[in-house]
Amino acid sequence: MSPRMPYQCMVQSGNLLIAARGSSIDLFRDGLLLSTWKCPSIQASGSTTPSLEVTTKLVTQHYETSVEITADSAPPAKKRKLSTSGPVEAKSVIREGKKKQNSRSDAVRSGLEAPAVIALAITKERRHVIAVTGEDKSIRVFENVQEDGVHRLKQLSQRAMPKRPCALAVTDDGSTIITADKFGDVYSLPLILLETSGTPKSATHTPETAAKSFTPAANELTIHSQRNRKALENQRRQTNNTTEKSEPDFEHRLLLGHVSMLTDIALVALGPRNYIITADRDEHIRVSRGIPQTHVIEGFCLGHSEFVSRICVLPDRPNLLVSGGGDDELFVWEWECGNLVSKADLKKYVSAVMQEFDRTEESDIPVELSKIAVSGIYCTQQALNDGFQNIIIVTCESIPAAFAFVLTAENRLEYMQTLKLLGNALAIVFGTSLKEDEFDGSNRLVVSIDTTHKPGSTTEEREDASQNLNPLQSYIFQNGKMVQDGTFQLAIAKQDEGEANGSGAPGRLTNLLYSLENLRKREGDMREE
Repeated sequence: MSPRMPYQCMVQSGNLLIAARGSSIDLFRDGLLLSTWKCPSIQASGSTTPSLEVTTKLVTQHYETSVEITADSAPPAKKRKLSTSGPVEAKSVIREGKKKQNSRSDAVRSGLEAPAVIALAITKERRHVIAVTGEDKSIRVFENVQEDGVHRLKQLSQRAMPKRPCALAVTDDGSTIITADKFGDVYSLPLILLETSGTPKSATHTPETAAKSFTPAANELTIHSQRNRKALENQRRQTNNTTEKSEPDFEHRLLLGHVSMLTDIALVALGPRNYIITADRDEHIRVSRGIPQTHVIEGFCLGHSEFVSRICVLPDRPNLLVSGGGDDELFVWEWECGNLVSKADLKKYVSAVMQEFDRTEESDIPVELSKIAVSGIYCTQQALNDGFQNIIIVTCESIPAAFAFVLTAENRLEYMQTLKLLGNALAIVFGTSLKEDEFDGSNRLVVSIDTTHKPGSTTEEREDASQNLNPLQSYIFQNGKMVQDGTFQLAIAKQDEGEANGSGAPGRLTNLLYSLENLRKREGDMREE
């Protein structure tokens, strides 16, 4: 019997905890499971099949074209040598170009019957939940409804984006979704899908079908060699089939773009002006104006030497931003002016945790030389030293611990505590309370851990087959420290009894749970730039 699938992302909605595991979303209240939404399978929805067919078709066409051109334009011996290896080289180029991009989705598809949930967000009034399902590149909007006294998620809409979204944010008024994809684009969508039946769908594709056919610039009067004459014949034989782009027919607007892969996004209101802050793989943090002036770049926060994977703006000090990624330190910025205020060493605390685990089977690199990748930066306020202070909780990919820092009045991060976990940290939420008569969980910390892989590893399976290991662990703040809350853990474990399934095999989950290290540039990538 395999361990229960872990929760890869979570959000808090008052006294409700909304957590995604694989292709399902669970709703909890005080540790008790209320309901589960399950994403339709790939076969049932049929939404991912077209994307697979398009990819295969494009690769096949590229391969056949390479063979045809090489065979027809190869009269000399030198070209004959290329013709024998040409198709192989073309095929290898395709594989190298697609391997890194598609390895994640292929691995996830082999393990899950339905698209996996890769991101969650919630509106400020906590009525709607937004989820991203990766394989079908869809943004799904849910309404939190209550039927017969039981909370459940009712799907209102599903919108397939041109590229796979990787980050989500919702405006304060709860009317607009801001989504970023790893191709560098940021889009805005209305939260509630408006009916556009009056607009003909063909209008979206008219520019594509009306495109001019390809005409070679050369002709028989401008070429003088047999080789060029054969090249011209090959060009004329090519068909001018216009492929329609499957542009979405729902309302969406491109706000801004990066020339690199986007990793995180944050919406900030500072004074009378709104801002969109984005982070990317090329060590940049970009500050743009909010809607409708997103084309205006206010500045950059430059100082990272590796990719930036997470950014966090402090709610009560919105002029400050904490960032982390592939570097050994955490960065504190006055982002409006791009000023780097301070750094905090994170690597030494991660190394202290990893010294306890034997990683020789997975990597020959010593712990002190291994790299880290920040997977989460979370902020909360707690009573500490006769006052309320900002506590920053940081998690790293494949590290079974969470690291707590205190942000001082001088805008410096001081190390506070290391929370050692029973599995690799995946996601964290804090309880929130906006009204006095509601559940107050502001001093509670809920951590999702990996129950399938060994602590400190992304590939090795647990030997104890610990299907009873709780995927969620709760901690509370007491006397300036975080201590484990055993009652919350026991309540969840009792509800989850007998729910384990076989879809969460470690080999199939690795690319779903651990993908940040792929952002790190290799030596070849740096030479190409």
